Amino acid sequence: MPPLRRRLGLDRARSGPTPYPNGWLSRRHRRSKTRRADGDEVLPADVLTEIIARASSGAADVARFSSTCRRWGFAVATHAAAICRSLPPPTRYQTHLTLGFFHQENEDVRAFHRRRRPCDSAQPTFVPTASASHLLGTLSLGSHLLGGLFEHARPVASRNGRLVLELRREERAQGLTLSVYNPMTGEVSVLPALSGEDCPGYYACAILTGDDLDASTPLGFFRVLLVYNRRSFTAMRIFSSDVGSWRPEGRMPGAKMDAGKLRRLGPAVVVRGVAYWPMHRAALGVRLDGALMDVCFVSYNNHYFPDYRLLGVTPDGNLSFVFALFIRRLIITIESLKPSSASEWEFHELIKLPEVPTRPSTALKLRWFNEKSGTVLFTIREGGEATSGAFMLNLATRSLEKLAGGVECHGWRNFCGYEMDRAAHLASVAHC
Repeated sequence: MPPLRRRLGLDRARSGPTPYPNGWLSRRHRRSKTRRADGDEVLPADVLTEIIARASSGAADVARFSSTCRRWGFAVATHAAAICRSLPPPTRYQTHLTLGFFHQENEDVRAFHRRRRPCDSAQPTFVPTASASHLLGTLSLGSHLLGGLFEHARPVASRNGRLVLELRREERAQGLTLSVYNPMTGEVSVLPALSGEDCPGYYACAILTGDDLDASTPLGFFRVLLVYNRRSFTAMRIFSSDVGSWRPEGRMPGAKMDAGKLRRLGPAVVVRGVAYWPMHRAALGVRLDGALMDVCFVSYNNHYFPDYRLLGVTPDGNLSFVFALFIRRLIITIESLKPSSASEWEFHELIKLPEVPTRPSTALKLRWFNEKSGTVLFTIREGGEATSGAFMLNLATRSLEKLAGGVECHGWRNFCGYEMDRAAHLASVAHC
């Protein structure tokens, strides 16, 4: 029997287009001479993709398929999202998904939110991990590819490969315009502006993608949730990409949230379709299922300052509470919410970090929890350039990586961790 690739006509090829020409993935494939086969006997790309998806039991199998030949690698790279939908969900942290974080410097947030003048901060800066630098080379947000769209943008949320940015052009200074951007693929969606009476003041933002729902959602699906205050109540609003518009404003039950607490809401995590934000004594949960639905509060066992706590997700998909302690060394403790309880927490993990300096003058901020990869990002200011900086803790390996150095890291604003989705990872390892 002849080899499979010869039977499919895969040995005859010609040059083809590079997938994802406007995103970071283009850097991965730019130097590859992508090929595709000619002839009537060659399987169409969608059929070949279905074969790859059905014959694979996980991402490792797909990666091996992609290394068989350039045509298969190209099929995986360009149809990675569809292939991922047929694969079983991962049962452990995928630490390779974390690529780094976005941040901004020297930003006059108060002046911008009062809408007195446009913000004059630079475009967001991306700080990559060592593995991301090796995988994709020098990274930038790529505003030159998008007509300066992100020149004065502010990162407000990130997860599953998508970054939510608040656009800050002068002509939009009197309203709120958000953009959902996938740096890996270059896909960008500018949401309808909220202006006039619809424009919120301070707000918290969360994004939910198709990975959080069942396979019936369309490719590229996402929802954006805003939580903000009105004069006498706390409001919520959802944008759905399948509808292409903002849904009517909803009212959160109970008393209006304190403005200070609203401004200090940390990054949200999403567990089984519910977005959770860490508050002082409890986690605020809002379900993102079509129209606005349930709102709940999940109490903590311990109460800590906002800089010392984060919400996270365990590998088995349970809500977790991450907090930091200084007891002669830095200690990261993780508690998880019992699946059978709505308010009972149990000890999950304790990680000691003796390499992190701890003195009475040490200042620490837990910044971000990457849900799929299980990495915690935090900054430290400890008096000197050598000991201060931005760090990443890998919960699976308990390893610590210093991503940036200097005391200025501790003052960075609009800090958003970034991890690619599984589809982008498949495309990044495809040999095409």
